[in-house]
Amino acid sequence: MARRNIDLPVLLLLFFFAGFVVEKSYAKSLEVGFIGNSAFYITDGEYVIFKDFPYKSGAYGYMEYDFDFSAVTGNILSLISHRHVDHFDPLLFTAQNWKIIAPREVTVQLEQNKIIKFEDKITYGPITVRPKKSRHANTAHYSYLVTWGGRKLYFTGDTEALDTLKDLPELDALFITPWFYRKARINDMLPESKKTIIYHHRANDIIPDCIGCIIPKQNQMISLQ
Repeated sequence: MARRNIDLPVLLLLFFFAGFVVEKSYAKSLEVGFIGNSAFYITDGEYVIFKDFPYKSGAYGYMEYDFDFSAVTGNILSLISHRHVDHFDPLLFTAQNWKIIAPREVTVQLEQNKIIKFEDKITYGPITVRPKKSRHANTAHYSYLVTWGGRKLYFTGDTEALDTLKDLPELDALFITPWFYRKARINDMLPESKKTIIYHHRANDIIPDCIGCIIPKQNQMISLQ
């Protein structure tokens, strides 16, 4: 039988594509539920991220919410951008058996066994979180790039710093405030994203020129395939 020679680069390429197919075949869809303000419930059925939640309902005149905390099960992570109460309420969090990733201004008052060490790259089960230091008011503030089942999600938080949008990969979902969306669009700085999801908006906000954006209503579900 004749022996076939396969170049190493070709072999590596075959392994790469095989791994890609396996990863995609096992990737679970992500279901995203809008709670209010910047708060989302994101799950693959086993792991859960709460983004900027729990917050103080109705803080600063933003959205009130009614949420059944007891109904949430699985491996639960709270991902917090900064300490303002329309993004995080420490008393509500203390009552939950959740883990948390947040700036030290947020975690300093919390039980240490709930805190995941804040690093440049943080892994929680199938989730990878890369914090990106950003500017907002008088707080320690972070935006987050989240990779989950091959999907890339970026949460800007409350920042308006355009440099936080540089060097991002192509995204599956960009979560961005209305005011930062307008600023980024005017400056031609919006990253490539399959979905653009507006958050921290008023209940009946209309975002001019936000063509194709998702402006969710409370309790609306969004699927990321």
